[in-house]
Amino acid sequence: MKASNSSRGLDLDSPGLFCSSYVTKSELARILNVARSTLVSWDGIALYRIDSYRQAYPVKADGSTDRSCPLSPYQSWVLSRVGRVMQNLKSAERVKNYIKKYPQEFSLAKFQAQFNQVTRGNAA
Repeated sequence: MKASNSSRGLDLDSPGLFCSSYVTKSELARILNVARSTLVSWDGIALYRIDSYRQAYPVKADGSTDRSCPLSPYQSWVLSRVGRVMQNLKSAERVKNYIKKYPQEFSLAKFQAQFNQVTRGNAA
């Protein structure tokens, strides 16, 4: 049996969190029942290690990433997965190594496949 932390919104058996629209970091922190500072920490891990996550942010006129804008459904899903891995591995360094070893677990293709699987299951 896999570990679960359902009371904190981080069920390790689920395919991930799927938001139907853009959400702020504060809203996502509430959904996942974690502190906003925790979510910002996860965002920092994802930003520098997952190219598709970073590319999902808009770019400011000066060329920098606009991290103040709401998160896309894909970014929310990634952060829920980073949180799940953090819950298991208990260390930011271990999470970074996990992402490096298994980048496909955080890919846009994996998000789309899981989203399609969940929506097909809900349509039945």
